Amino acid sequence: MLSFLYKSLINNTFYLGVIFFCFFPLLLVGTFPEYFYREYEIGYFLIFHNVTEIFSVIVSFSIFGLGYYSYSQSRNSHTLFLGVGFLVVGLVDFMHALGYKGMPDFITPNSGNKSSQFWIFSRLVTAIVLFVAIYIKPNEKYRLIREKVLIGLAFVLVSIIFFLVIFFYDWIPTTYEQGKGLTAFKKNTEYVIITILCLSLVAYKKSNFYTSKKQLQYYLSAFIVCIFSEMVFAVYTSVYDVYNVIGHIYKIGAFYLIYKAVFLAAINDPYEKLIQTNHLLSKEVEENKVYAEMIKKSLREKENLVGEIFHRTKNSIQLVRSILMIQASDFPDDKNIQSIVEDTSIKIQTMSLVHDHLYANKDLSEIRVSDYLQSLVEMIRQAYPTSGIKINIHFEVEEGALLLDTAVPLGLVFTELLSNSFKYAFPDNRVGEISIRFSFDGNTCYFGYRDNGVGLPEGFDLLKQKKLGLSLAKIIAEKQMGGTLDIDGVQGFQMKLTFPNDLYKRRV
Repeated sequence: MLSFLYKSLINNTFYLGVIFFCFFPLLLVGTFPEYFYREYEIGYFLIFHNVTEIFSVIVSFSIFGLGYYSYSQSRNSHTLFLGVGFLVVGLVDFMHALGYKGMPDFITPNSGNKSSQFWIFSRLVTAIVLFVAIYIKPNEKYRLIREKVLIGLAFVLVSIIFFLVIFFYDWIPTTYEQGKGLTAFKKNTEYVIITILCLSLVAYKKSNFYTSKKQLQYYLSAFIVCIFSEMVFAVYTSVYDVYNVIGHIYKIGAFYLIYKAVFLAAINDPYEKLIQTNHLLSKEVEENKVYAEMIKKSLREKENLVGEIFHRTKNSIQLVRSILMIQASDFPDDKNIQSIVEDTSIKIQTMSLVHDHLYANKDLSEIRVSDYLQSLVEMIRQAYPTSGIKINIHFEVEEGALLLDTAVPLGLVFTELLSNSFKYAFPDNRVGEISIRFSFDGNTCYFGYRDNGVGLPEGFDLLKQKKLGLSLAKIIAEKQMGGTLDIDGVQGFQMKLTFPNDLYKRRV
């Protein structure tokens, strides 16, 4: 409650200060005319008049520039209408200055009546524009509130005023008579203008479309100063007296306040909102950085955890292999047991090697095909050392990667083929040639294996084999990998395996 009263007092103090600023000069001149009232020489007054009018024209054009050229970004219909309205005011004020008595004739002879008629039109347009602008909301679209339409209407209105005052001045009632002063028409028109301004003052006070309280203060202060200015121009008797000077000073103050109000709406407030938005965005960016670091930390922990799981899985697999080897050592003379344990050991090492690659890789879902196949070759060389037999292995493997669920069965098939070649394909110390091909074509993989060994026995039927060996490779290729496997053992051994690369999805 105290805060509300304080704010009300501050606001009222501001407006009381504006009223006092306007009323005090008039009080001094009216109370002490012998000291303050005077009529100035035409030369000095014209200099003052031209300076003030030029300033008013510049401010009017500045208001036009703010409202018109900011519209493409702000889409503020209110400031656009005000801007184009003050374009008319600025042009008519410029004509008023050119038509003032004492200036070189502006097309027709200059006179007090001529300049007063321009003045009346200018003030009427100012009052009407300010009043109508109240009912034009900033963020709403209107059919007639468009740049080209308003500019066209503005120049039509300026042309009408120009022709009326310059060529058809008889159509307009006289506003000033030399030696007598203002006519009743001029005074009554000023009172009408004052009434419009008072209505505008009340309407702006009740409206809520202004962007800030400061903007409202500028508008209301401008109305107050305009009202005092029109009161002065309703009572002066000479176009060169002190009242005329005061009235023009009030006019400058009012136009400056309107300019400040339009500047706030068109330029200042949007930029302040932009700055606030940028501040909020910066704050969100900082918060997102914190969250990003937390997510990265969590991912690192999960990657370490998954890597550790792969490492422990590899160790567990190797432990199973060691147990098998220990148990097989109890039957050194049983060749069947030794053969089974040896084959099983190779398969276990094949699976263990996949986890070894995954653990060393940054990506815990896939491994590089070329690296994996070469590792398996080295493993088979160590498992089946050849004494006196030279075996050359040729790689034609495209760069690419396979998921864990595809790499493991491919490794089992490959080690089965390679171990068979090392064990059976090259008797009699013949030189062995093994060719390994692997390629990608979209989501399909092609794996080819060929050796120049003795090939398969005559009458070999893969479906009638009792041992696992190639039968296991076929089952793995077709059932687990979803591929097709072709074997040819007439001249050496040759196998072709085609399988999809998108059968399984990434897990990590």
